[in-house]
Amino acid sequence: MENTIGFNTENCRKADTHVHTKYSGFTKYSLAQFPDSIADPDMVVKAAIRKGIDVLCITDHNSTAGALKAQKYAAGLPGIEVVIGEEISTAEGEMIGLFLQERIIPGLDAQETVECIHAQGGIAVAPHPFSSHCPCLGRKVRYLDLDGIEVFNAIHRDRYSNRLALKKSKTYGKAIIGGSDAHSIEMVGNAYTTFSGITGDDLRTSILRKNTFFGGKATSLATCIRWSTDVAKEIRRATYRSLRWDTVQGDVLHARVHSIRKRHKIIGLFGAALYLMPPVPIISGMIGEVITRRKAKKIWDENKFSNE
Repeated sequence: MENTIGFNTENCRKADTHVHTKYSGFTKYSLAQFPDSIADPDMVVKAAIRKGIDVLCITDHNSTAGALKAQKYAAGLPGIEVVIGEEISTAEGEMIGLFLQERIIPGLDAQETVECIHAQGGIAVAPHPFSSHCPCLGRKVRYLDLDGIEVFNAIHRDRYSNRLALKKSKTYGKAIIGGSDAHSIEMVGNAYTTFSGITGDDLRTSILRKNTFFGGKATSLATCIRWSTDVAKEIRRATYRSLRWDTVQGDVLHARVHSIRKRHKIIGLFGAALYLMPPVPIISGMIGEVITRRKAKKIWDENKFSNE
């Protein structure tokens, strides 16, 4: 899904406004818990440089620790600027804060979260607002004092979520944003926001002036499957080392695994090993694709004729 229609992209720069690192913590899906990302912040910065991203926004779940480490690593590197961001769990769905000075407390209502972001001089964005599998703000976006709406999220491959967000953004009158929602090194830069200027401050100004557009491509199913197998391998590795009391010191992921009860570690070790048996990852990925698309189609049907 390459997008350049309706916006002059000549001399524009690219910002990936939605990227995760290993500091995003763990995601719970059904009975399983797994790391949202296993990517080191410095490796994410290197990937962004390779992809031609000028401004990289690290938006870990309810944390700015990864963004701070990435910013420190990128300091002085040519061709890249790191913006401190956070994907915040509000009481009504997820919200991204960019250009933050400090972490936003999760669990507040959506409008209060917007106000906390703006109080720091930050930018408030609704990520994947009509997602079928991520906590999202949905129609509430229209009534919030947001600065932008993510209309192209690279890992939403279902044909409907991004399309609905773009359709609604024309009614809501917010800046339109593209982001990779990268959970692995390979995903960084798959989608991006185009803006006038060069620096992070220029990105901020472009968003406030609604002078942004989006580009890139959807993340492939093969990439998503490789991410899931890499996560399973890292769980297996971290769990095995923890059971031997041989953890990687200072590693946030290994520390989290080490804190789990021994019984749960053993279950996780066998679960990861089972998932890595061919063709389980491929079959799981294809089934997940079908389920996600059906849910997204239902949300599309419920919203496509609504003026809200």
